This record gives sequence, C-alpha cells and structure tokens, in this order.
Amino acid sequence: MLSTHWFKQPQRSDTIKVGRVYQRAHDGNIVETAKVIDVGSDALGIPHVTYEVSVERARLAKYEERRTLGLETFVERFRESIAADRPVVEKHDA
Repeated sequence: MLSTHWFKQPQRSDTIKVGRVYQRAHDGNIVETAKVIDVGSDALGIPHVTYEVSVERARLAKYEERRTLGLETFVERFRESIAADRPVVEKHDA
C-alpha cells in the first residue's frame, strides 16, 4: 500500500522560511518535526536549509538535533507545513 505522503504536493523552495515548521510521518508512529533555523547558500552557491529536528516515536522515545540539507532535498522530504504552536500529530497504522 502506498503512503499518503506520496500524494502530497511538495512545498515550493521559495516558501521555505526561517521559523517555519514542517512535519513528516513515517511507518511505526514515527514523526519528524523540523523547525527552519537558516536558509542560505554555501561557498559554492548551493542553497541549504539548517533546521532543528525532533524525532518522536509514539511519544515514548524522542531526540532532537540540528541538521543541514540541500534546499531541494528538504523540500522533497518535508512536504507538510504546520503552525509552530500546533501539536505534533501521531501517525496511526491502519
């Protein structure tokens, strides 16, 4: 069965802004929440996104760290923008 995230339209790269929060659900009730810290280009002019990621599994185990991805990869990975004060939504298996 295909996941519903395959059918969501990706964010446009020009909509990725500092302070915005994005969410990505995985199988097994794993949810990644990313808060954008910085958007900019590296020394070669390649655009990147630096973000704080929180990975949570069924509200039992959680870790947080800072990561950097290329802008296009970030846009492909995090397709769902959420409000910063909205609670994280758990993914439920059917």
